[in-house]
Amino acid sequence: MNWHIIFHRLQWILTGISIVLLFPATYSFFEDAKSTPAYLIPSAICIIFGITLKRFYPGVGNFRLREGLVFLVLSYLFTIFICAIPIRLIAGISFYEALFESTSGLTTSGVTIFEDVESLAPHLQFWRAFIQSIGGLAIILLFLYIPPIMGVSGLQLSRQENLRIQFPGIQFGKKTCGIPQIILKILFLYISLHVLSSIWMVLGGLGLHDAICHSFGIWATAGFSNYNDGWAAFGTPFLEWGAIFFMTTAGTNTLFLVRLHGQSWRNIHNESEWLSYLFVVSLLSLSCAMFLNYSENFLNFEESLREGLFQTISMVTNTGIQFRYYLNWPVGAQAILFLALFVGACTGSSSSGMRMQQLVVMWRYLYSLSRRALQPMAIIPMKINDKAVGEDVFQAILGLFGVHILVSLLGGFLLTILSDLDIFSSWQMVLVCLWNLGTGFGLSQNPSLAATLPDLAKVLLMFFMLIGRLELFIFLLLCMPSFWKN
Repeated sequence: MNWHIIFHRLQWILTGISIVLLFPATYSFFEDAKSTPAYLIPSAICIIFGITLKRFYPGVGNFRLREGLVFLVLSYLFTIFICAIPIRLIAGISFYEALFESTSGLTTSGVTIFEDVESLAPHLQFWRAFIQSIGGLAIILLFLYIPPIMGVSGLQLSRQENLRIQFPGIQFGKKTCGIPQIILKILFLYISLHVLSSIWMVLGGLGLHDAICHSFGIWATAGFSNYNDGWAAFGTPFLEWGAIFFMTTAGTNTLFLVRLHGQSWRNIHNESEWLSYLFVVSLLSLSCAMFLNYSENFLNFEESLREGLFQTISMVTNTGIQFRYYLNWPVGAQAILFLALFVGACTGSSSSGMRMQQLVVMWRYLYSLSRRALQPMAIIPMKINDKAVGEDVFQAILGLFGVHILVSLLGGFLLTILSDLDIFSSWQMVLVCLWNLGTGFGLSQNPSLAATLPDLAKVLLMFFMLIGRLELFIFLLLCMPSFWKN
């Protein structure tokens, strides 16, 4: 393991955090100058630590898969710790609770420790929301520096099987862009979409502060809100239709959105993952809307369609926001929402859990098995985007899905031991944290349920949020002794 290059590149992360902390520091300076040092102190710590790393670790050697994965994990751990410092100093909570809030934000889980978020200072509300945006963007950018593990974890952001920091290139139309160019394109897209959604929310009646904070939450596919009631505090049809569009876009592969700038829509039929994503989302949403339409709580089809789309897409993209207590919905609608939880959005988005690409592989494999049953002597290759995919990929995806379920059941058992929750509630909460779902099943009635848990239970949930964000497959690799051997 080349620790020199790992620590050398960690200085980039520390430098980025120090710059990011200046935004809430500036906000607090004009609102409450006494809170400004709470942001400047960790910013200074990052600068000093970053200079130290640059001085003692020159970064000589290759940046391989092992170094990339360790760098990814350490980057998140360092960032979680630093981002928790302002929360601890301003909110006056324990460091365990501050770490929980920071972990929830950076992993885009959206589970909060605060029972009354409306009482928080506006600059701290901004910082909580900003942390979500950092986490959503980071999970996209950091994976650009890690060689993808094809067909297993769904981490790949492009079709390039040999993507590395030393290898400059992803094809965009007739141009080949290097990693720095790709990062700039993603940043421009990310900021542009944030601005667009913020303007939409301002036009919908929200103040600029609330619009920016909730825009952060949507594009990071996270669930933090400035209100105890979440979207129910200000939800209007205008804002809800906008959120439907923005959440759907947030669940799309980021590199696919970037490629659209230089490509014609004529090749859109080759994007099997994105087309499958739109089809499945539409099917589930319409099914949910039909159940709601025949419910006595809904007045018309437009209302049923809007709320069905909103909540289904929120589940599929793991955003986890809600504007109605959906556990009062018909059983059929609840079943569809639970199914949507396991569908997942596109690879290369800030969502987590299952990926649509993995479901496409599983469907294509089952389809090829059906054809082989009709034509036993035929050789029927399984292809995704005109590229052959082996059966071992399907087996790996199925195995990882099974491991996810097993880990969630084990986590629920451990949480039951560490807390006063019953086994079913514990399993729901672990599943919500493992799949970074925010105020999903088990938390929709009490989003701040984590505040009542013991510290060890909080640590356990933090662990599940982290492995859910960074992919369970990475932690399985880190637990293998052969991973650490040269």
